[in-house]
Amino acid sequence: MTTREAVTEIMKRIKPTKNLENVQDIVEGGYIDSFELMTLIATLADECHVDISIDEIVPENFNSLDAIAKMVDTLRAKHG
Repeated sequence: MTTREAVTEIMKRIKPTKNLENVQDIVEGGYIDSFELMTLIATLADECHVDISIDEIVPENFNSLDAIAKMVDTLRAKHG
């Protein structure tokens, strides 16, 4: 499973009523609330084995599934 596929599955569990596949403003557009964002961060940490620091919690890293996957891949490469 690719990182993008894993992120998609996680997001489907957090927000099952919304198809966020092609959304480019997940955070800024209000598609997820702050509780769902924190759930996403905790789930990514657990399931993707990354530590997401406060510096990474910016809209640019969470506004699309591609951006989330890129952040996870970058964090994995850094802390490999």
